[in-house]
Amino acid sequence: MSSDLELQISTLRKSRWVNLSGLVDCATKRLSKPTCQSIQLLGRGSYNTVYKLVFGDGTEIAASVSVHDEEDFNPQAKLSEIATMQFVRASGSYPGIQVPQVHAWDVTFSNPAGAPYVLMDVVHGRKLDNFTNYDNKLRGLDGMSEVQQLAVTKYLAKLQSTLSAPVPFDKIGSITLNDEGSFIIGPLFTITQQNLGGPYQSLVDLWRARLEHDILHALREWSRLEAEQLSQSLSEPKCTPQIFSEVLQLLSSLVPHFVPPSSYLPLVLHHPDLALRNIFFDPIDDTKIVGLIDWGGAQILPLILSAKFPDDLNSTGEDPCERPGIPDEGWNAVPHDWTSFGDTSKWPDVFRGPNDQVDLTIRASAMIKRYYLRQHFGVCFAQENHDRYGDYNLGRAMLFAHAPYYLKFHEIITSGWTSLVDHAEWIRETYWRLNAVKQDGRSAGLIIGPNVYRSSMQKSVFDLNIFETQSSEDVQDGEEEEDVDE
Repeated sequence: MSSDLELQISTLRKSRWVNLSGLVDCATKRLSKPTCQSIQLLGRGSYNTVYKLVFGDGTEIAASVSVHDEEDFNPQAKLSEIATMQFVRASGSYPGIQVPQVHAWDVTFSNPAGAPYVLMDVVHGRKLDNFTNYDNKLRGLDGMSEVQQLAVTKYLAKLQSTLSAPVPFDKIGSITLNDEGSFIIGPLFTITQQNLGGPYQSLVDLWRARLEHDILHALREWSRLEAEQLSQSLSEPKCTPQIFSEVLQLLSSLVPHFVPPSSYLPLVLHHPDLALRNIFFDPIDDTKIVGLIDWGGAQILPLILSAKFPDDLNSTGEDPCERPGIPDEGWNAVPHDWTSFGDTSKWPDVFRGPNDQVDLTIRASAMIKRYYLRQHFGVCFAQENHDRYGDYNLGRAMLFAHAPYYLKFHEIITSGWTSLVDHAEWIRETYWRLNAVKQDGRSAGLIIGPNVYRSSMQKSVFDLNIFETQSSEDVQDGEEEEDVDE
């Protein structure tokens, strides 16, 4: 190894257990390449660090190295990611989606690199997420002109439409390879490499299995509690066994009502991190996409659960600040709709430094623009589906308008018991509103609703637990006062 290469390696950012000299040796031998001439950092994300290796014959290879340690890394999830990339390239179902070819990989920590790695082609292209508007200090899509925003949103919608092609699978899960090298559906993996079990025959099977998993967690972890409190750390929400049981049963009762209409159930390939940071455009022609990366956590799901907006179009209730009277329900899969400022006099004062106040209305205006760009995205998606697949179904034409409540329901069930508690008020309110409109309890139909619940309907139940709750809070307050006095 040359002294120049050693110097380059010594300056590169990496996880402490990674051996970059070993990574170079692995790539050289696995790919039968001449001497590696240079190595540089291509990018670092939440799950991988990617380096570009240039060899003596002029070829370039991207080496993606996991940032997880051995305890957190899931080799089966990584193998599923690789299989998905191979499937997209081989299937012929996704014209226009360029995925880098994978040449070699190792999902162990015992190789010379000291960490799992994947060797693939380098994608050459222009990324638009780093575009900066120096006048308003906004980046990416937010920093572009309105005309540019419309054009880029349309390209994203076309990409989403291409991913909505029917798949040759009949189960919910993630793509993997069997012993014969054929693509099959295995367990359902998330973007964080969590294994949600499966594969599943239906959404009901998936949802029932996850609720059962929550009960199994309760049996294993909560059978020797000394106090009526389930949270074991500051990162977990406060919850009593009674509240957990109530919310779990309410959620379980909603399962049959949240089975989507049949037109939304065809299975498709879902990319969980569709965003400009993972999309490469032609350096000369911004209308041409030349690469889509970061396929970790890709899933085969019913169409309606793939209807998540690209990250560049998302917004939350706390960015740039929360507005009085408009709660932030804290969803990952569904954007919080900013459509107006409200009373800006009640907004917090934010400073970059002394006498340098941040104008929050600039960011808020960008969030409102995202709301209207989402409508444009939904329209373009429907138009592209009509042109590409001859799809005249009126329900699917409204897919992104009809999906939010199904996405919320799915997010709660697949995110563990803490998500049940975090969204307890949404679960209760949804239950009572459905109970009011579905009098016969059997009528099937599409479920839609407001972006956030701003009010609570009157329940047709007299809940006498309220007195027990108040009594418990009074006792707890008294104990805290005694601790302070001591």
